[in-house]
Amino acid sequence: MLAACSEPQQSTARQEPEAQPSVVETEIPDTAEIASPEMPDEEAEQQSVLYNLDTEPSPQEIDAPAPSPPQPDVVIQGREFGMSDIVDKARRLAASEFQPSPALPDDAKAMNYDQYRRILPAEPDMGWPEDKGRYRFLFDPRGYLFNHEVKINLVDGADVTPKAYDPDLFDFKDLPLSKSTRQALGFAGVRLLAPINRSGKFDEVLSFKGASFFRALGSGNVYGASARGLGLGTASPEGEEFPFFKEFWIVNPDTADDQVEMFALMDSPSVTGAFRFFITTGQTTRMDVEATFFPRKEIQRVGLSPLTSMYYFSPHDVIKQATDYRPAVHDSEGLAVHMANGEWAWRPLLNPAELEVSVLTERQPKGFGLLQRHRKFDDFSDLEAGYHQRPDVWIEPTGEWGEGQLMLVEIPTVNEYNDNIAVFWRPKNSWRAGEAKTISYTMNWGLKPSVMPQVVSVSETRAGKKPGEKRYLFILDYDEAPAEYFDDAELEITSSEGEILNPILRKHPDDDGYRLSFELDPASASMAELRAVVHKGGAPLTETWLYRWRAK
Repeated sequence: MLAACSEPQQSTARQEPEAQPSVVETEIPDTAEIASPEMPDEEAEQQSVLYNLDTEPSPQEIDAPAPSPPQPDVVIQGREFGMSDIVDKARRLAASEFQPSPALPDDAKAMNYDQYRRILPAEPDMGWPEDKGRYRFLFDPRGYLFNHEVKINLVDGADVTPKAYDPDLFDFKDLPLSKSTRQALGFAGVRLLAPINRSGKFDEVLSFKGASFFRALGSGNVYGASARGLGLGTASPEGEEFPFFKEFWIVNPDTADDQVEMFALMDSPSVTGAFRFFITTGQTTRMDVEATFFPRKEIQRVGLSPLTSMYYFSPHDVIKQATDYRPAVHDSEGLAVHMANGEWAWRPLLNPAELEVSVLTERQPKGFGLLQRHRKFDDFSDLEAGYHQRPDVWIEPTGEWGEGQLMLVEIPTVNEYNDNIAVFWRPKNSWRAGEAKTISYTMNWGLKPSVMPQVVSVSETRAGKKPGEKRYLFILDYDEAPAEYFDDAELEITSSEGEILNPILRKHPDDDGYRLSFELDPASASMAELRAVVHKGGAPLTETWLYRWRAK
């Protein structure tokens, strides 16, 4: 199976825009499934197409170890523990042979999703329960599909104390786990809690669990899109490798400080990594991330700061979902990009018939993210899933990431339990063994966008086929704008194939927004890249809207 290919179209926009995606020719296997330990959703087990929990490669079988005995404090004389210590660990780890995690005992591996969720913390704070500060920490045991063992350390200045795993930290209910299994599980992840929604009530804000996956929440959010420390070979015919966090260091938060500092050590057969996370919680949760990677061997198809999400259907699909009572189902509805030249682009996500890989830009963007712009319950009408509360995730690179491409991967899914969207920056050149690579970026998670475009945004996209014709109709609604904002505006609408007909920009009758409509006659084409922007006097008035039309 081969993804469709076409050459990028040259734009004629007045500001030399970058927002003209290309289609990447990619050989893919007969099935688009790629194995990975994704994190199950809080509401339902998400059997992922892009990250399929049921097909996670089994680690090398190693006898389960006895529980670790308590270890004495490790003191770094004369200075505080910091990022340089993790970088040194990652460098030394890369020079050694890769060692997989100890095998998960069979009865722990046999647990299903519902059984694993029944394991509850026996303590309200597993970090510093004596400190009544703004933050609490909980740790998760291994089990079900979470088979990587994670070591956890607590840091106070120069004092680094390993947190010994103890089965008494958890309430295992009446689960069918032997005593020896409970003692040998070890930790699988870390959770951060803070009173982001109501004073005195500690809600989960951040979770690290499953390979290098993590996800965060702002006030009023429920879990949706997720992130990873690094992607290797996403959507490649060879399959994807999933680096995993193997050890964390959590710095005791200052009771007067709103920030949490954490460090992580990442490992995989191909690469190691050192991470530092500065986390600030609130209406929007901000994460400042610094990472240094050490390849064990030459690596191609690297994905920096990868995001993953789910898109099933919405009104902007040409072919509608006819049997579902809900108007839309998705964790994220579009990819927003702030291009290097200042242009703002909006690309509605799609659930394609075949795997699609797109390149949005070949210049490092100022920012990019997966957004959920519809925030009313009636936009989804789903009481259980709460799709209107899923977070936006916005990334801003700091410093130079080097030459590369911003890539979007869309994979077919037949239900909402599949994470089928990935976006990441792919470096142009492969990484060579022993050559350190350092990047940094900020991430913002929340209900409201952390950055507002300086132009009018697209609030709604609708698409469909004209009755009795071969043409397709597209409707773009723009956010409200000041009076006379669109007076004497010029429309620029292009298609890589076929012909654009009947473009019209009119004021919306119910508010101060505007509606752009046009038709596409694809002729004999099976795919077309559409682009629309409204401008005046050579300056854009709106985001650049991008859309990939497919005949099927």
